[in-house]
Amino acid sequence: MIFSASAHPENTSVEQIESLRDWWSLAGVDLHYNDEPASLLVDTAPAHKPPAPQPVRIAAPTESKPDFVNEAPSPHNISEDFPAKHNDYIAWLSNSENLIEAQWSQNHVLPSGVIKPEIMIIVGMPEQGGLAEDSLFSSKSQALLANMLKAIGCDSERTYLASISLGRSFDGRLASEHHDIFKKRIIHHIGLVQPKKIIIFGDTPSNLFFNQNLLTARKNKQFVNHKSSKTDAIATFHPRILLERPEFKAEAWKDLQLLTRIESI
Repeated sequence: MIFSASAHPENTSVEQIESLRDWWSLAGVDLHYNDEPASLLVDTAPAHKPPAPQPVRIAAPTESKPDFVNEAPSPHNISEDFPAKHNDYIAWLSNSENLIEAQWSQNHVLPSGVIKPEIMIIVGMPEQGGLAEDSLFSSKSQALLANMLKAIGCDSERTYLASISLGRSFDGRLASEHHDIFKKRIIHHIGLVQPKKIIIFGDTPSNLFFNQNLLTARKNKQFVNHKSSKTDAIATFHPRILLERPEFKAEAWKDLQLLTRIESI
């Protein structure tokens, strides 16, 4: 692609060149930094002295803010008095004033699925490719997830999908300073959903639940404690990673088999 056009001969006349030189001179482009440039709006005749500089007036800050600024809550103002019923809790999540992630994202994906599912799937945050479709997963990841569940005898009608953060951060990570409030929220959420088992995808949820990175957490069966109960869980690779690195699929299959050995589905 050509970004500049060739000059026509008629555009290089002596008069136009001289005019450009005069303009540059008036603009002060050819002056040394110690010279005093002339203003295009001031009479530059030698008989007149240049106008005295006017003092700079700094306007006082106003309370008005741009329309696109999201009024996000401060972490200290986030309520931990979570609703005790699932439907009320989902309604609570749909209000951005209750969400710490509203500080960095205006696109939120609410959890979905059946209550008391065979498997509750938890990810750190929505995939970038799924946000436009109001989904935690891109279409390719969703298809792979369906195959993974089918391989262990489960289908989407018996699952529940949730994320720790309803919105996606700029770098795809959750700052450790927010882990505590996110953990309290997701633990409460698990207690309301009451799943039989949990699959945790990715490094962030592994650190949040087990204080271990994914590669360490996936070596053993895990437990997620909520209220007075605990639920069997495994940690494994996110479908997006399996699409990018197919060689990890065999390892993910081992993780899923660990889940089926916990209790036959």
